[in-house]
Amino acid sequence: MNFVASLVLLLGLANAGASDGHSNGGSMPLDRATSQIDEQVETHLKAHGLERNPPVSDEIFVRRVYLDVVGRIPTYSELRKFLESENEDKRALLIDELLESEGYVSSYYNYWADILRVKSRGRRTIMVSYQDWIKDSLRSNLPYDKFVREMITSEGYVWDDPAVGYYLRDAGMPLDNMSNTAQVFLGTRMQCAQCHDHPFDKWTQKEYYHMAAYTFGLQSQLPYGKVPLSPDFQKIQRAMVQKSLREGYTREEARKMAQPSGAQRRVVRDLILPMTAQAAEVDRELKLPDDYQYHNGRPNQRVAPKTPFGEEAIIGKKDDVREVYADWLTSEKNPRFTTVIANRLWKKVMGVGLIEPVDNLTDDTVPSNPELMRFLESLMVDSAFDMKHFLRAILNTRTYQSEVSADSPQPDETYHFQGPVLRRMTAEQLWDSILTLAVVDLDERVGVEPQLMKAREGEQQMQDRVERLENLDSATVYGLAKHLTDLETRFLEYEKNYRQNLQSATTEKEKSEIRKEYRKTRSQKNQATEIMLAKLNGEDTSGMTQAFYQVESGSMGAGYVASNKEDLERLKTMRRDPRWRGMPTSMVRASEVVSPAPPGHFLRQFGQSDREIIESSTEEASITQALRLLNGEALNWLMKPNSALNVELQKETNGRKRLEIIFQSFFARLPSTKERELVGTQFQSGEKNRGYQLLLSALVNTQEFRFVQ
Repeated sequence: MNFVASLVLLLGLANAGASDGHSNGGSMPLDRATSQIDEQVETHLKAHGLERNPPVSDEIFVRRVYLDVVGRIPTYSELRKFLESENEDKRALLIDELLESEGYVSSYYNYWADILRVKSRGRRTIMVSYQDWIKDSLRSNLPYDKFVREMITSEGYVWDDPAVGYYLRDAGMPLDNMSNTAQVFLGTRMQCAQCHDHPFDKWTQKEYYHMAAYTFGLQSQLPYGKVPLSPDFQKIQRAMVQKSLREGYTREEARKMAQPSGAQRRVVRDLILPMTAQAAEVDRELKLPDDYQYHNGRPNQRVAPKTPFGEEAIIGKKDDVREVYADWLTSEKNPRFTTVIANRLWKKVMGVGLIEPVDNLTDDTVPSNPELMRFLESLMVDSAFDMKHFLRAILNTRTYQSEVSADSPQPDETYHFQGPVLRRMTAEQLWDSILTLAVVDLDERVGVEPQLMKAREGEQQMQDRVERLENLDSATVYGLAKHLTDLETRFLEYEKNYRQNLQSATTEKEKSEIRKEYRKTRSQKNQATEIMLAKLNGEDTSGMTQAFYQVESGSMGAGYVASNKEDLERLKTMRRDPRWRGMPTSMVRASEVVSPAPPGHFLRQFGQSDREIIESSTEEASITQALRLLNGEALNWLMKPNSALNVELQKETNGRKRLEIIFQSFFARLPSTKERELVGTQFQSGEKNRGYQLLLSALVNTQEFRFVQ
């Protein structure tokens, strides 16, 4: 081996073993990116006569980075492992470890679910596969530009192309979907231009329609008449009319005989409902509204796709319109695409964006630190839109590892990043942190939350229905619909009697029994359809028939009936696990809860978004939150003998050491002398001691616990 080759090999090995030489999506070394960020911040601070905040201790750093990366506080063992490490690069190593963990997937799923307004259930569909796709994208570190591109170019059913959940979320509202795309990915609020020229920005109504034309051809929820079976059914009905005419009936009699009854129409609608839950390209053109009033167009004028800024996205004769649009949208040359994601992730870590708000850029927008903004944009492009590499660079900076600034900047005030901004935990961070104290191996409790399991099973049933229907010819399906009509007619009569009986019931117990019987009957009616479809497909239906008579045999509470054997077995195994004995299936991380959480859930009460508006979550405090922490489920969870906190305390007999374990578990620090005195005789040795309960109640309600320092 010659000298040059040896030198190259040596340098390569040195870089591979260095603490700053971890996976890098681009050519810029991590240490250079980190130092450049710090230099840009330092230069800016000096120019404004400011100094950087002091560096943080290991105790503050470890708690902060766990919350910022994996969305929860560290467990006691995780904390001790870090604090006791003597490795000089232990902070960088911890950052790497957290970015590669399932906790990162969980935490950043919550982040994107808020931005993308992710719902487990949509109009006529269920979209758990879309949620799983977002998590898988984060897990595999899918580059951000590809992440966006897959959503923009998706189509079909959500179980076949999960990214299509992005369009199904706005089913039937293509113009609103375009507004959301511009706001989320381009930081541009064009909503006002949907109805008129933007009053505060340069966008015209016609420019809005030009951009919306790129995706208008994708119909994100098919009308019943567009489902292939519908025109086939119409052909069958016309053939029936012709047959009746040949048999001597008048045309009026023949049409009446072929006309489906109300019960049959309901059967057909319910039968093909899952087939409408798809996004498909249709032959339609976008036109200006019929009340269009500007001189640059006329009412009902056809609008061709055209970009509002940046390079023109020219569509060739053989080009797919959305592919061209996706290329333009996610291009590194797009003047806003890179800026927005770089600014979003900076704010996610530091608490304030270089541009605020993050989704309202205009031509006059100037970042608080233009040089730093330009560098972050170049870092994002250089890393090939590798979000983990981008975050790693920021997290390793002295800027991030500085003490927080306690005073948050006002909307009209420029912040110069002496350090991160003091932030209140999000609803998801608070929920997951309390559960970290309550549940041993919390991250292992996946796929057991009842409502999300119910949604997942519902999506699987939709997929099964569609696949079974697609395997049958239209005449067979039409015959099935006719056969099911008699069952539907009897059920409609049953529904009528059900309402009368419910109205006549005098006690809540009686009403409950009537509702229970109705749910069982309705479930059996729906199962009968699936059994018949399965038989027509030549499937073994013995298990389905047995389940037909045992509708509620798999009930696991919370209104969920587990019919899937694997789900049922997983739930039983989890409940038998001594680590989690007595803990309800709802005690899972926020990312494992149905989206959004039901009204009244802890997450909603503490500010989780209802998923209706982009980033509508809130971190505002309220009296009801304080009462929930004082009197709600959290304290009961922590007091359980097998809570994560108590498991750690049971390993120690010394009272002083136990107190240290408690404070470190909550705050990642030891109690002060004053705090030891305040606790005093209230905290003794037993977990069931009243003083222990009062101590936990006090700690979980402190501002120190609820803030990210």
